[in-house]
Amino acid sequence: MTNNVLTLPQTDNLFTLEEKKIKKGVDITWQNVTYTAHTKKYHREILKGLSGICKQGEMTAIMGSSGAGKTTLLNILCCRAENTDEVKLTGQITANGQPFDARSFSNFAAYVMQEDLIMETMTVLEALLFAAHLKMSCSEQVKQAKVKEVLKIMRLEKCQHTLIGGANIKGITKGEKKRTSIAFELVSDPDVIFLDEPTSGLDSFTAYNVVDVLQQYAREENKTIICTIHQPSSEIFIKFDRLILLVDGKFIYQGPRDKVIKHFGSFGFQCPNLSNPADYFMSIMHAESEENRNNYKTYFEQFDMNLKPIIEQEIGLRGTEKITHKESQAKFLSQLQILIGRNIKNMKRSPLELRAKIIQAIILGVFIGLVYLNLPDPYSNRDDQRAVNDYNGAIFFLIVNSNMSTLFPIVLTFPMEKAVFLKEENAKLYSVTAYFIAKTLVESVLSLICPIIYIVISYYMVGLNANFGRFCFFILVNILCSFIGQSQGMFFGSLFKDAHTATSVTPMMVFPFMLFGGFYKNVNDMPDWNAWIQWLSCYRYAFEASVRSNYVDSPFNIDVVGQTNFNLGKWLCMLMLVVLFLGFSGLTLLLLKFKRQRLQ
Repeated sequence: MTNNVLTLPQTDNLFTLEEKKIKKGVDITWQNVTYTAHTKKYHREILKGLSGICKQGEMTAIMGSSGAGKTTLLNILCCRAENTDEVKLTGQITANGQPFDARSFSNFAAYVMQEDLIMETMTVLEALLFAAHLKMSCSEQVKQAKVKEVLKIMRLEKCQHTLIGGANIKGITKGEKKRTSIAFELVSDPDVIFLDEPTSGLDSFTAYNVVDVLQQYAREENKTIICTIHQPSSEIFIKFDRLILLVDGKFIYQGPRDKVIKHFGSFGFQCPNLSNPADYFMSIMHAESEENRNNYKTYFEQFDMNLKPIIEQEIGLRGTEKITHKESQAKFLSQLQILIGRNIKNMKRSPLELRAKIIQAIILGVFIGLVYLNLPDPYSNRDDQRAVNDYNGAIFFLIVNSNMSTLFPIVLTFPMEKAVFLKEENAKLYSVTAYFIAKTLVESVLSLICPIIYIVISYYMVGLNANFGRFCFFILVNILCSFIGQSQGMFFGSLFKDAHTATSVTPMMVFPFMLFGGFYKNVNDMPDWNAWIQWLSCYRYAFEASVRSNYVDSPFNIDVVGQTNFNLGKWLCMLMLVVLFLGFSGLTLLLLKFKRQRLQ
């Protein structure tokens, strides 16, 4: 439970008669849909000229064994499959006879993924209000009333103030989380809802509860609900209004669920009494049995002869009402404000984000200060090269740590959050730019605070230039390195699909920049063929700027700047650090905007 409990006001009578009138539904139809995969090794027709309809006010289940094409069909209906060099999609898909694409899909329909991707640090109520504020263009009272209504429909009122939770935070149950994922989409009041395996990973009672809620919602609100399901219990099976059975990319049944047993029984495939029909139909559909494969021809013939004409007739009688596209994405500044608020809550409630980083900065500051506490006194060792090397080592290590302590935590956490971003962006909740700016601004708070903490602790313990201006300049250098680490972390986190790959590959991509930072090897001694790498290294610019600042009025007789062969100048190095930050940030934004992929 959270300390500050967010509650909704009483809003029972806020809807006008116009808003409460019976809603016109949407029929989803598809005709001659073919989906073919082409590779160098094989050519496979996954879906073979399918036509069908899912009606308003009904819940339709798509069933089939593994590889039958049920998930592919769902993805095609959701506009999550498209023509590429490797796959070819043909056919027509319409809503009330009107074609639609991925851009217009989210204006009248919603897609609930099999995996429940919601920010784990939000409460159920906060998550739904988040969706309402971004998707609904109406008054605050109407938004709150809608959220309250959805909480009641999905039976989430008891857990509305509980954190959703996840791997690191204890939260609501799996069933409640699944219903929250569905409720998150229902807030925008879609006419059509697609669900991929909504009962996956749930116990039988919880799974029944989810399906029961959905069926009741479809009937009462005149919605079209379409889901894939693998092997439902008999209690869940009877909750479906319509049934689609797929075998080898073709339909063997499509129509009312209560007529499926009679259809198969008419040509010798009688479902045994007192058995689960779903289990029986799965047993005669799976492709591992040679007997089943031999029967496929019979299934197809009976479908074409008895059911296909009925389906074609139903397609001809589909709804024709014009769909009102609910183009209601919030304005950019509103998106930014809402996303910043969520990110701040996420940071406060995540134990790894705030306290751990601050404690880490304190411990590192003390530890580094103690390690370098007894460095030779510059006044007593004016000509000692070893003393210079020790001070340079301390400066370089502080710079590297400022960068790394920001980079790697973001590389670890960002790929996991990216999945939530991709899901929400696909639903057109907000723009990529709004998400990126909000994420950067909130992350910058820690990128600013942590270097200050540990430089304040370690700087004078190490014995660097005691001038207060030089001290402030060194803090500024480390803040910029921390910001670059943040932008690099988001870039590498965006580049890879999962955290494991990101954390494995990132060191290999970052550590070469350390070698070209000017400390381990003089910049004049670098071979011509790879010397250019130094110009991409933040360590190179930060080290030169810090060396030039630290050894001003130094008691050392050694020309430290001269022997390092640094030649850019202090302020040009600072400018290049800013350029690197902006460069990595820009690349991250481009990756998120143009290389993002739809989660299937």
